[in-house]
Amino acid sequence: MTYNKNVKKYIKQCKYLFASYGKSEKEYIRKLIDNIDDGSHDMTYDEVVERLGTPKEVIISYYEQEDMDRLIEKAKVRRLLKNFLSVALVVLLVFLCYKAYIYQKTFEEVRDSKDGYFEETIEVKEDYEIK
Repeated sequence: MTYNKNVKKYIKQCKYLFASYGKSEKEYIRKLIDNIDDGSHDMTYDEVVERLGTPKEVIISYYEQEDMDRLIEKAKVRRLLKNFLSVALVVLLVFLCYKAYIYQKTFEEVRDSKDGYFEETIEVKEDYEIK
């Protein structure tokens, strides 16, 4: 289905206001779209708001009718995932800093050996005969 920019704007604002956007939220948005679609695709934004309410009111009504235990469980999982990713990022950062330190020390050892100069030795073999 194609909608005008006002309906798309309304749906986008509703999606933005969800704390998380999962399967049940997508289903709710589909039902919301079905309520908007009455064959007249020339609705203004104010007409959509008048018909369904502001995006904030729509999201509040969604959370009022949802099971509170399920919402709390989703929040816990999201917080746990966020904490895990934060710890993983810190561990990765520490590891990369350690590797950079090791590479820097190795570079300094190589640079400081032989006073920072490389010696090139050319050997000439006298046994070579030209025919």
